[in-house]
Amino acid sequence: MSLDVITKLKASPKIKSITVTDDKKLILKWSKVEGAEKYGVKRALSDCNDFEHIAWCKKTEFTDENVSEDTTYRYKIMAYKKLEGKKTSTKLSAVKAAVISDIPAPLNLTAKSEKGASVKLTWDKCDGADAYIVSRRNDFYSQILPVARVTENSYTDEKTVWGQPYHYSVQAVVGKDEDEKQGNFSDEVHCVSLDKGKILSLKAIMGKRIKITLRLVTGADCYCIERSESKDGPFEEICRTKSILEYSIIDKATKAYKTYYYRARAFKSVSGKEFYGKYCDTVSIKSKY
Repeated sequence: MSLDVITKLKASPKIKSITVTDDKKLILKWSKVEGAEKYGVKRALSDCNDFEHIAWCKKTEFTDENVSEDTTYRYKIMAYKKLEGKKTSTKLSAVKAAVISDIPAPLNLTAKSEKGASVKLTWDKCDGADAYIVSRRNDFYSQILPVARVTENSYTDEKTVWGQPYHYSVQAVVGKDEDEKQGNFSDEVHCVSLDKGKILSLKAIMGKRIKITLRLVTGADCYCIERSESKDGPFEEICRTKSILEYSIIDKATKAYKTYYYRARAFKSVSGKEFYGKYCDTVSIKSKY
């Protein structure tokens, strides 16, 4: 097997930041992909789905000089490498957007799962803002698009489903109708709502073991199982399953004829951030010898 095949590109670039220079240019920076020989930069205007290739870069940085004020630009990055004389490439990065504007981006955007699978967003007010545009993308590679326009510095997104990661950004708006100007995008926040888990059954097995069977939770990566010798705790995590499909485990670290209390919750990782579902109801069982 050739070295080129061994070093086939695996990861996709991630756009780290887009900053506006004093002379009204946009500087893009993205993560390095190991083994990449160059990067392709694609750009689209506003909410257009047609991305145009605008540059090749050997470094993980590009300055877009062909830009205008008060225009939204969206970017994607792809890494390239030649393998056995043929070009290979990674998937496109997530779309990141920027505007050359004097209106600052909202700060301290937070996202929190609420009742059902809904997500509540809050952010700091911007002085002089008449409204805010909330934008969302549903996965790492999709385009971020407006989902709501609000006048307050909060919004609850109810068009959500269990287990689906959502990525949000907010812009301040000044003026109305033809005089409207949109500000820069806030930093993105991520959120996923995980349904409450449930321990379907506990079974004491000979050899001081307890078999724990869980209900599947839509969209979770795995389950975290905790145990205590008291109903009121403290609880200690004893197991994190390898996948969502591993919903039945054996707890071997038990004493004979001892009552143990168990609880579990779903887990998912989104863009390096950890999310947990609510704990299921606590259940108990007495172990055998």
